[in-house]
Amino acid sequence: MSDDLLRSSQLPGVTRFQWQQLLGPIVVIVVLSYVISSISITFTFLTEGTLALLVMVLGLQVFIGNSGVLSFGQAAFAMVGGFATGLLTVPVKIKENVLDELWEPLKAINMGIWPSLVIAVAIGAFFAFLTGLFLMRLSGLAAGIATFALLMVADNVFFNWRLIGPGPQVMPQVPKFGFVDESIILAVVVMVVVYLIGISRRGRLLRATREDPLAARALGASVWRLRVLFFTVSGGIAALSGAMYAHHSGAVSARDFYLGFTFTTLAMLVIGGATSMWGAVVGTIAVTAIGQVLLEFESGVTVGGIDITLPNGARGVVIAAALVAILIWRPKGITGGREFALRLPFLNRP
Repeated sequence: MSDDLLRSSQLPGVTRFQWQQLLGPIVVIVVLSYVISSISITFTFLTEGTLALLVMVLGLQVFIGNSGVLSFGQAAFAMVGGFATGLLTVPVKIKENVLDELWEPLKAINMGIWPSLVIAVAIGAFFAFLTGLFLMRLSGLAAGIATFALLMVADNVFFNWRLIGPGPQVMPQVPKFGFVDESIILAVVVMVVVYLIGISRRGRLLRATREDPLAARALGASVWRLRVLFFTVSGGIAALSGAMYAHHSGAVSARDFYLGFTFTTLAMLVIGGATSMWGAVVGTIAVTAIGQVLLEFESGVTVGGIDITLPNGARGVVIAAALVAILIWRPKGITGGREFALRLPFLNRP
């Protein structure tokens, strides 16, 4: 009875498995990543950073898009993931010389990138689960404030506590990914996970709680349990994003994941469309492209013989303005909250 009701409702994001909805975004990301990264080393660096942001936006979409609860806390789990993989992979000599106040057992640990990624995801998901047990009893403004407080706590801990990191300094010599392929593989895996969990029964139930909590409870859904589950999954994905960023940049610091990171990734989600995986992909690509173009104009560009130089900070202003415009005139984002679809008759037969 409950499944029939959920299938018949027209909630944004409610879908059955359709290969083009999953394969379409994957093809777009893979093709764009290889094409752009082939231009130059600079664009390879940009591509890896964008893929790390995409994973973070997908992590936000899993929870915010399905539950309708605004959360700033996922950046805290990205911070946990970045520091976890950094501490596990930085050479022992670097930790002994630079991180002299680090907890002794952490100084002796050194492993490869891939095992550290798994551990980082597990740690991020664990902390998301622990905090979710308490925070997921809140909704609306209270949930937003509480998750923002979580971000502030994480920032203060990592920024000041040298026992688990470099404190206000940067953790150097984090091993970098050797090829862009590694970032692409991780992004594709996350896209598959996000799509499948979104079309699962629990995903449909969580979206039902977003639209009408009382009706969802009548179907036997526990709002708190569903939110804790998706908050945990979102935390693990966010931790992976933080770990990818650390191995992309070769260093990590607490402020890498604070207000700027939080605003940018939330803007990507909202501009693209929070209720679909395709919206997360489109928003990440659009905001990154806009930011890169504006960065060129901030450095100075000659157009038709005229030198144009935008003031520093123009990127933030334009992206903020775009976010406001989307919220006013198209609150469901560029994609309208819909998944990828090929509008061809032979591909859309029932």
